[in-house]
Amino acid sequence: MIKIKREQFLKCINTIKNNNALYKVVKFIYKFVPFSIFLGYPILLCYLLFTKDIRIIKVIVIPLVTFIGVTIMRLLINRTRPYEKYNYTPVFPKDTKGKSFPSRHAASAFILSYAFLYINPVLGIISLSISLVMASLRPLCGVHYISDVVAGILISSVIGILFFFIF
Repeated sequence: MIKIKREQFLKCINTIKNNNALYKVVKFIYKFVPFSIFLGYPILLCYLLFTKDIRIIKVIVIPLVTFIGVTIMRLLINRTRPYEKYNYTPVFPKDTKGKSFPSRHAASAFILSYAFLYINPVLGIISLSISLVMASLRPLCGVHYISDVVAGILISSVIGILFFFIF
């Protein structure tokens, strides 16, 4: 298991904060790129609804159940966030306490990406690529441990592969 120490979090955070161009790129990806996936999902649902595509049932149920499951896991585990444990301010200040494991951003983005992949392979690959970049920024910006993000990705990948493509 990869363990990141306080000094490593601070090094990443300070590198981003102290480089204006890097900060702007990271801010765009961190704040607005997830929006593209989460905005694309209702558009996908509308498309499936208007084309009367029966796959809409899976595209609604599987992400919903995954989101609820991950949310319940976070509440039960209630892992502290790195900025709580190591007492620092992340790149983009956040005041959430606990509920770090697994990363709901990563899990949600990946399960929606598998929904896109199920309907359209090109959109799915694009969405998975965007999700990977977005998820990678969560620990780099100091709001999650790497294991939080990896767990979110793995949970959604297992569920997505099993229920969109095998069952």
